[in-house]
Amino acid sequence: MNQVSKIPLFKNLTVEEIKSLTLDNSFKSVDFEKDSIIKSRGEKLDHLMVLLFGEVKTQMSDFNGKVIQIEKLKSPTMLAIGFVFQKNNILPVDIITTKKSSVLFIKKQTLIEFSCKKEDFLESLLDHIGSKMNFLSQKLWFTTLKTIKEKILFYLLQLYNQNNQENEFEMPVRIEELSLLFGVTRPSLSRILLALEKEDYFKRDGRNINLNIKKLEEHVYNFV
Repeated sequence: MNQVSKIPLFKNLTVEEIKSLTLDNSFKSVDFEKDSIIKSRGEKLDHLMVLLFGEVKTQMSDFNGKVIQIEKLKSPTMLAIGFVFQKNNILPVDIITTKKSSVLFIKKQTLIEFSCKKEDFLESLLDHIGSKMNFLSQKLWFTTLKTIKEKILFYLLQLYNQNNQENEFEMPVRIEELSLLFGVTRPSLSRILLALEKEDYFKRDGRNINLNIKKLEEHVYNFV
């Protein structure tokens, strides 16, 4: 209950309201070891998945077998919420644990019935679905960028917005994970980052970044 209450969708509910969702075996908690597949691409979703503990990544493969990582998620959070309520509710990605994890499965029908009883919960649910769709649309735009330089600068601008438009922040992932995100080797990514730093787009101190936001925005808006 404590972990569920930390998730924005449920944070305004009382303990009793959260408990009411557990009636009629509507909840099921499952533990997964590291590198386990929680759900595979192509599976039908009839539950909302809540990551209570641990960490997961979502990824998919192209026709050549190249793995593309979509995002990495830490607990507590919801998984694939944007696809649960679709008519064709088929998962388009693999969801894989990167640490030992615990996932709570909530029946879709239970959420629908609860939403009909509590209007502010329904509003929060729709808001989260909209936010996830916005993330996916940005991810789709990201894949259309042609050069690694453009992808890095667009990624940094996203981080800037996610950090309340603060010029200084800590990179959320290591360079190995960034290389996977951008589809390049680590040495190639390091060279490009060094070149961008010399061009005065940002300054680095370990994983801390200090953006030259004016120059960054000017460049990004030129190719948006």
